[in-house]
Amino acid sequence: MSHGKARKEKNCLNCNARVFGRYCHVCGQENVEPKETAIGLVVHFFNDITHFEGKFITSLRYLLFKPGFLSAEYLRGRRASYMNPVRMYIFSSAFFFILFFSFFSGDTKDTGTITVKDSSGLLKRKTPFLPKEAREQALKGAKTKEDSAIIKKILPADTSKKKDLNDSSTNDDNDFNFLTSDGPKYKSMAAYDSAQQLLPQEKRDHWLQRIFVRRLIIIEEKYGGDNSKFNRALLDHALHSLPKMLFISLPLFALILSLLYIRRKQFYYVSHLVFTIHLFVFVFLMLLLIFTNNKFLASSGWGTFFSIVLWAYMFIYLYKAMRRMYAQRRFKTIVKYLLLLYIALIINSFLFVALFSYSFFNI
Repeated sequence: MSHGKARKEKNCLNCNARVFGRYCHVCGQENVEPKETAIGLVVHFFNDITHFEGKFITSLRYLLFKPGFLSAEYLRGRRASYMNPVRMYIFSSAFFFILFFSFFSGDTKDTGTITVKDSSGLLKRKTPFLPKEAREQALKGAKTKEDSAIIKKILPADTSKKKDLNDSSTNDDNDFNFLTSDGPKYKSMAAYDSAQQLLPQEKRDHWLQRIFVRRLIIIEEKYGGDNSKFNRALLDHALHSLPKMLFISLPLFALILSLLYIRRKQFYYVSHLVFTIHLFVFVFLMLLLIFTNNKFLASSGWGTFFSIVLWAYMFIYLYKAMRRMYAQRRFKTIVKYLLLLYIALIINSFLFVALFSYSFFNI
């Protein structure tokens, strides 16, 4: 409800159309005095916020507890009472990923700290240890011979020596020592290109292998043989690229639905897209609940039970949503439900491979 003073003139200040009532029937602008007080501006702000919250809460209630209802209402043309699906997706996805990267994704940075336990209790050093120093500190904190044996096995005595990348007799899992098809290891791109030029044409690496080996050499030079650092960078880049993958998977999921219901002529591709958007918003909200539960209640039996319930509800929700949206018999819906899950699994597997491949070539 507006608190502005109505104008006596009946022409719209925005489009100059004749106004019948308080709002222009052409552009929708309210026919009030253009001079606004500071209090009026604040009132408008709170009206907009409460209007947004009211629509969002109403839509959220139906989204969570009446699967497929919002999509069916949207297709019937009943849209003014609910939040627009695209706006809802943008808001919920932004909210989800902000919380995910802030609280649930974990710390991907390596602090380089060593934690040992001795007779005086738990000690923690903030500065990073060198490998040799880490071994000595860990052995000092060992209480029994068994502990010392485990530490000696995990931390070898001679870890400070750097292995030669050109030495084919060495193969440490913690170093990036990558092999080409003919066996030798290469320290630089120039060394690899030179070695390839010396080989006969039929023994040279094919184009895909050349791309891969060159990328491995770049990774070796960038991360200095530190596998853990590379893995953290790869995972971090993949996680931050996840919103792009989900955005790509959204129209693909709608395409699967359009193929499964190709004989239902009353449903256009946009109909399936709206259904998919509502489904993705629901998944975002469920994942937030699952991550929150795992963070605070994972150690308790109730936490595990609650996670199982949430995951089960997500699968049941999809079936119920399909039943309400497409109004087919149970048997047909179950068959299409299983086909949808199977095809979506295959497509998402390819997307995850593409996601990590993209991260591999961009970190």
